[in-house]
Amino acid sequence: MAATLYGLRPGVIALAAALALAIVVWSSVTLYTDQLRFAVFAPQAHVAVVVATASARLFGALVLSMFVTERHGDRLLWVAAGLFVSGVGGLVLQYKNLLFGSPHDPNVATYESLLVWIMTAALFVVGLVMKNPPRLTRSHVAGILAGCVAAGFVAHEFGAFLPHLIANPEVSSLAYEATGWNWVVSMVPLGLAVAATFGAASLYRSGHPAGWLLVAMVLLTGSQLRAVFQPTAYSTVITTADFLHLGFAAVVALGGILKLRLIAAERENLLSAEKETNHRLEELGVMKADFTAMVAHELNGPLSAVRNLSDMLSCGELSSVERKRVLDEIQSQTDSLNALVEDVRTSGSVERGDFHVEMRPTPLDGIIAGAASFHRTLPGERKLIVDSEVEKGVKVLADSGRIGQVLRNLISNAAKHSPAGADIELRATAESKNGKEFVRIEVADRGFGVHPGDVARIFEKFGRGRDASGGKVPGAGLGLYLSRRIVRRHGGGLSLESTSGEGSVFAFELERDA
Repeated sequence: MAATLYGLRPGVIALAAALALAIVVWSSVTLYTDQLRFAVFAPQAHVAVVVATASARLFGALVLSMFVTERHGDRLLWVAAGLFVSGVGGLVLQYKNLLFGSPHDPNVATYESLLVWIMTAALFVVGLVMKNPPRLTRSHVAGILAGCVAAGFVAHEFGAFLPHLIANPEVSSLAYEATGWNWVVSMVPLGLAVAATFGAASLYRSGHPAGWLLVAMVLLTGSQLRAVFQPTAYSTVITTADFLHLGFAAVVALGGILKLRLIAAERENLLSAEKETNHRLEELGVMKADFTAMVAHELNGPLSAVRNLSDMLSCGELSSVERKRVLDEIQSQTDSLNALVEDVRTSGSVERGDFHVEMRPTPLDGIIAGAASFHRTLPGERKLIVDSEVEKGVKVLADSGRIGQVLRNLISNAAKHSPAGADIELRATAESKNGKEFVRIEVADRGFGVHPGDVARIFEKFGRGRDASGGKVPGAGLGLYLSRRIVRRHGGGLSLESTSGEGSVFAFELERDA
């Protein structure tokens, strides 16, 4: 039933309106047709109805009091206070005659019922109608309890001296004949209930998630409407109003169940999020440890090479040709160190949030020439084939330093993934999109490709793919991560097309300068 009520959420206002119309029509018909009025002398059944409705209201009050930190927490607390008053009032007043041995006075019992519902509806109005209801404090709770006790005492002690609400105090007619004074006094809880209903409807339409509150207020209003011409009391007679009270309590109980389900779902989501966070933290710890080891490894190779080459120079026995080769190799190893340091520095800048890209008109020829110069510093006998279909002198909007870093990373990765002697291609083509002109830059290798399971990983920080044998590709796992961030800052994206055994193509686009 709770799931059904939740599923009707988009049509709750229509449901409430239809229910209100049905109650009004039914009340109008029974007002002029005595035979349709429902009143049954059933002491045990009435006690069961009172206990069930009171228990449901107290359950609803308990559940709503758990949502004090919600956006509408203050409102729900006042509603919870109203449910508490109606629940406790129903239990106490139903059994007071048995507890204190006092004779049953239908007129006093009717006044007691009216006072309970007046206080209940008033608390609902505070929570559902006021624009900014006050926080329910301990002093408010103490005042509410004191008011309930005082009202109960006045009704019990002086109810017999007040104007009669029931024309015939006989049990058989208790639910039938109302005096004119009853019509006047009953308008108070009815008016409060109507106000609470409109308040609940307004809140629901403005985004309050508890549509069941609106349905409950409609049933409460219906029960008070019935009490205008068919007085109800804590007695032994079951009337139509009692069934409406029971419906009100049932909806409150269902609302409490929905709230508990919400708590359970939120708790499950929080636990899942916490587990995911812990898992990510563990992965991050492992990646940081791996990163430290990788950086140390990456630094050790060039440093060892530079040291050995320096020893060769210091011996003084090299020819001019050999000295030039050694110096070129030292320059190559130094460039590798610079590239690694630049990646680490950029990574730190990204994490701190001070990562800037300065977009300005930049010659495309200069970007390509810089990439070609970097390729010549790489080890191995791989050629870089430059294929540009863009006319000379074209400028693109880019940060030349950052885009140069992207191309260095892509060309370096292509060299790592390509077998010895395989060529690397650097291609530039012109494209048009949405009325704008772009230059598409591609870096293609003829290596073993990217494993399908590594496509997402290689763009993550510290993420590395696998080589043809299944081992980790050497590197710090920063190049593609930083490249994608840099390209995104340029308003584009870094794409990958890879075919196993045939190679990979990384591409991005830069807008042409008008």
